[in-house]
Amino acid sequence: MPDDYSDQFDTIQCRYDADTGIGRIVLDRPDSLNAMTERTLAELPEAIETFERLDREGESVSVRAVVLSGAGEDAFCVGVDVDEIGEEQYPFTAASFRDALFSVEEYGAPVVASIDGYCVGGGLELALMCDFRIASERSELGFPEVDLGIFPSGVGTTQRLPLLVGPGRAKELCMTGEFLSGSEAATEGLVNHAYPAADLDAEVEVYAERLASKPPLALRAIKDTVNRSRNVGLDQGTAYEYRAYLPLLETEDYAEGVAAFDEDREPSWQGR
Repeated sequence: MPDDYSDQFDTIQCRYDADTGIGRIVLDRPDSLNAMTERTLAELPEAIETFERLDREGESVSVRAVVLSGAGEDAFCVGVDVDEIGEEQYPFTAASFRDALFSVEEYGAPVVASIDGYCVGGGLELALMCDFRIASERSELGFPEVDLGIFPSGVGTTQRLPLLVGPGRAKELCMTGEFLSGSEAATEGLVNHAYPAADLDAEVEVYAERLASKPPLALRAIKDTVNRSRNVGLDQGTAYEYRAYLPLLETEDYAEGVAAFDEDREPSWQGR
């Protein structure tokens, strides 16, 4: 049975399954379409720290993948809760918003956003900080900030979005506030896959288990090098990639992978 840390939090659920190595974070404010409060923004990094602690305390990598979702059937997340912070304080530019979203992106293990329902504004920005996005076909994704006279900003959305959909389409989505269905978002590359809502949970589970079955140190090195390469030129990125690659050759997982290949069997990854 998964270890449940949810009693440590007010606005999210946090669980870890040692059998699969999969951690789960659920934004748990369904009556508010999982809008993020100040408390939520504080609890997201705390949940990530819970997983980091499990990694530190274990003999090897404990958390192999993380699934981030929203409670209920109506929304993944609709952004920051304007009712809580007050309209006079909107747009929300506090450091806590940046810290919360960057904690998700910077965590070592791959993070999968499971999106069902509305995923808009800051909620879509949160999804973009995840490594993968899997949505129900009925989901609605978009950046409506332009109709407030602003645009999605603070965590690099205008920098990340063009990498997924191209510069012209990124400008169009941000400038018009157009919403995409989950199916459309998958076609355009904004999400990795889209499925019927009834199949979403099962498909996300298969996806997360597939990630968790891979050598965790290699996955973390891949995530790190890809994320860092966005901010540097090709030469610097290639040099960093090589520095991240070399230590993997000294790991038990590499030795196991070679042995399993030679012996024509499935490898058993230890995360060390």
